[in-house]
Amino acid sequence: MNKDYYETLGVQKNASKDDIKRAYRKMAHKFHPDKGGGDEKKFKEINEAYQVLSDDQKRNQYDQFGSAGFNGGGFSSQGGGPGWDFSQGFGGQGFNAEDLGDIFESFFGGFGGGQRQSANRRRGSDISIGIDVSFQESVFGSKRSILMQRTAECELCVGSGAEKGSLKKKCQSCQGTGTVRESRKSFFGSFTSLVECKTCEGSGEVPEKVCASCKGLGVKRKQENIEVDIPSGIQVGEVIKLTGFGEAVRGGTAGDLYIRINVMPHSVFHREGSDLLMDLHLPLSTMLLGGEEKIEALDGTMLIKIPELSNSGDFLRVRGKGVPKARGGRGDLLIRLYPKLPKKLSSKSKKILEDLQKEGL
Repeated sequence: MNKDYYETLGVQKNASKDDIKRAYRKMAHKFHPDKGGGDEKKFKEINEAYQVLSDDQKRNQYDQFGSAGFNGGGFSSQGGGPGWDFSQGFGGQGFNAEDLGDIFESFFGGFGGGQRQSANRRRGSDISIGIDVSFQESVFGSKRSILMQRTAECELCVGSGAEKGSLKKKCQSCQGTGTVRESRKSFFGSFTSLVECKTCEGSGEVPEKVCASCKGLGVKRKQENIEVDIPSGIQVGEVIKLTGFGEAVRGGTAGDLYIRINVMPHSVFHREGSDLLMDLHLPLSTMLLGGEEKIEALDGTMLIKIPELSNSGDFLRVRGKGVPKARGGRGDLLIRLYPKLPKKLSSKSKKILEDLQKEGL
């Protein structure tokens, strides 16, 4: 009897592989025999249909000859019942590892991505810290030494976990393969998967004599000073990444260190882009008559010229005395002028001002 696999999955004959996969997931979830209202016979038919239609070669053969082209159906009757071994039910039947991982993710939260998860475990965790830098450090940059505690590679065995000069031997837990079989259960039934050997952590070898410093772990907890270059022009909230300075793991790569920058405010200067701004309070006489004024800039003392008849709020621009730019050069220093009014007038000062008032000044 010729079987209509397209009808079994509820898809059109021109359905894409993604459409077929989605239909299979939906139908398998609905009819799985371990669920209430499931149908074991229907579930087997669904698996049979998917095993053919998900494989380009078998699908082409089916489209030409029908299900009779598969030795009268030729599929294992084990399709999905309790105790079904996925390596038998899907292996060699057109069900690739990606499909299997997708099904696992769909039904029980990514459990099937074992190999991908194992690979991720071979990288240490990232570390994130925050540091305060002075305003001047943020403008001109600096070198900082940070004392921190982290899991780092053992210096004595250089991460091998073995005593210096010690040979390695085959791991007895995995017989040198680096993986062991692990049985698990789901509503799909029982299945066996390969997982990383915990004894040798996937290497397939263990040292004959373990390192006395790290007890064979290859890594150990320690305090260390880490040198950090604070680049010139860095701003609040920016992050410096140091690759490989996170947590280390044996046989894998260390995570990264992320340093978030907090710039402390300055009592005189503040920043706008690549320019520095400051307020300068001057005697009224200097604002009117002009003159020279000495100021303390971030990179040293400088003498600036005050124009005659300066108004409150006027800006003076000193070029090239701002924040260093990434492509070279520096921004400007902007100086905002304000009159510094006296709290008390002498009789002489008052007389001068009265005379000026008479002149309309």
